[in-house]
Amino acid sequence: MKIEIRSMQAKDMAAVWQVQCACYSDLLEPESELSLAAKRAASPETCFVALQQGQVCGYLIGMPWRFAEVPALNGAECQLPAQADCLYLHDMAIAPDLAGQGVGKLLFAAFRQSAVSLGFACLSLTAVGNAMSYWQQRGFTPHVLHLSDDKIAAYGGQVTYMYQEI
Repeated sequence: MKIEIRSMQAKDMAAVWQVQCACYSDLLEPESELSLAAKRAASPETCFVALQQGQVCGYLIGMPWRFAEVPALNGAECQLPAQADCLYLHDMAIAPDLAGQGVGKLLFAAFRQSAVSLGFACLSLTAVGNAMSYWQQRGFTPHVLHLSDDKIAAYGGQVTYMYQEI
């Protein structure tokens, strides 16, 4: 299996959205293609796709953000915060037929390298569902964060904010 990782491009958004729908339909309502595109446009240097035979089979959307803050889901626009102090991993999904084959590891390596290149010393994310153990195995630590009930519901009800110093 040959996987190529490259920067996400505007032309990838329909395929990115299809991967998201295949992965999250039972957990929470997928973000709109417009929302995903807004996040990519806000920080194209921190968003990546995995390609197998030229087809998108996974993606990672990252963006500069502020530690201990969680971006809104499903917004038509994405305004990056002033004085971002960490690189936030907003979403990573792998086509179900490639799960467990190292695609996520390749995407995460590109994300981490972009954080280093941009001078960030911290990564953060919001783990949803039962993803907390996956991220703990990759060096992330839970951080207590008090989110509004609306934001918790938007993220599917079970959320854990996590971080990793780099």
